[in-house]
Amino acid sequence: MTLRFAWVLVTASLQFASGTVQRFSVFSDPIFLRPSEVHNRYVLPKALPEQIVKQFANQTMHVKSLQLDILLVNNTTGEKTPAPLYKTYNHHHGLMLGSHDDLMQMYKYAQGKDPFDPSLYPNQTDAFQVRELAHAQAHAHASVHGACMMKRRSFESLINSALPQAKRSSVTVFGGASGAEYRGTSSKLAGPYTYGVDSPEGFMALIHFINTHGAPESKKLWECPCTTDRNINISNGTIDGKVPVAFDCSEQLLQERNTACSLATYQGGYRCCEHGVFLTEAPHPRGPIQQIEAKFTFEFYAPDAPEVKSARRTMQPSCCDATQPKLEERSIFTGGNVEYDVPQCAPGTPPEQCEHVLSNIEFFDVSGDNASDSEEEFELVHAWGHQHVGGNGLELYKESTGELLCRTHPKYGAGKKAGDERGFVVGIPPCVWGPPPLKPPPRLRRSDHMRTVARYNSTQSHHGVMSLWFLTATPVKSQGAREEYLI
Repeated sequence: MTLRFAWVLVTASLQFASGTVQRFSVFSDPIFLRPSEVHNRYVLPKALPEQIVKQFANQTMHVKSLQLDILLVNNTTGEKTPAPLYKTYNHHHGLMLGSHDDLMQMYKYAQGKDPFDPSLYPNQTDAFQVRELAHAQAHAHASVHGACMMKRRSFESLINSALPQAKRSSVTVFGGASGAEYRGTSSKLAGPYTYGVDSPEGFMALIHFINTHGAPESKKLWECPCTTDRNINISNGTIDGKVPVAFDCSEQLLQERNTACSLATYQGGYRCCEHGVFLTEAPHPRGPIQQIEAKFTFEFYAPDAPEVKSARRTMQPSCCDATQPKLEERSIFTGGNVEYDVPQCAPGTPPEQCEHVLSNIEFFDVSGDNASDSEEEFELVHAWGHQHVGGNGLELYKESTGELLCRTHPKYGAGKKAGDERGFVVGIPPCVWGPPPLKPPPRLRRSDHMRTVARYNSTQSHHGVMSLWFLTATPVKSQGAREEYLI
């Protein structure tokens, strides 16, 4: 079959927000899911609004925030309404911005591959295999050790495999393992800090959604249970005939014999949540089909806005994933297990004491560029901790000083309205640094050791949970440089 692609203008809205911040929205192509079915693929790239493309041709678009909404589309009337999580669950998503040709090249390359398995993208010599050769120098040179956490590594792997080296820096990535909480979590950066996008022309979304409509809450489809339809072959190391994302747990999880650390004991999670599978024992493939669209809304500065002159572009450090192995044992190919199981607390334990705590240490940033300076200093300007249902919070410490940098707590819904779904994580308020009255950004080096402490309620068991940090930082300016904050 020949892949045919028409680069059509996206239905979009463009408007002004407060001050000189402007806003526009774009919509993905629709996806169609039957009851309990999973979508876990990149969606066909689409064009950004023509006005945006012209406005930022050969220029940098300084983005202040990105918001996602999930919409259910009425198959008869075309009406679009926000989808509650008990109808459409956002397991995770990601977004790439770049040129027409680059996005299409990556889209074609990604077909048939697991979006979150970097081992399936083999062309990694220049960015990753060099670090493997430097494994023995890990303690002295943090920037040449190990694999980035999967939320960033998978995108880097796709970019490096699909595009020639000269084009790789032109693609900007948002999100990764961000999921259900994203609708109620602010990604807005304070002061002069921005997400920089060079000459954007189009966008490509990675969408991992689950049709949860009509499923009893007790089924916990959001935990991706391994049903009897999954063909788990322990001797071959496969699920449904394919090798899953490699298992790579921390020492603590291995000592606890965590069931998510081995195919032999695996019961549910990402590895049983591939594209096209059903998550109930009776999938009923002829059930009503759900039509879903993803709506992405950007806030940005116009090219001639006064804030652009002092704008400071940010980057996303590789830290942190609470499942990461020890620093000196980290695998070049996996970079952590990403998920783990929370065992139910022992019978008779007081409910207030039923809490599973996971802790680990890793570098602030493992750069994909082997030439990067491990002592390069950054300002941490935004952080939130990604957790699933049951999450009690994440803590981020600078290990050398014991300083608590950030503590986040999931917000749980109490009703039925989209954005307030009872029992679901509907937001995780971030830590934000910047100009007064905010606290000044903490300064961290790539080689700094960061400790993550992850807490989950264990009054009942949970499968495939995650404890990830989404950090945003910017390189520290040289001493004496003038710094202006424009809000």
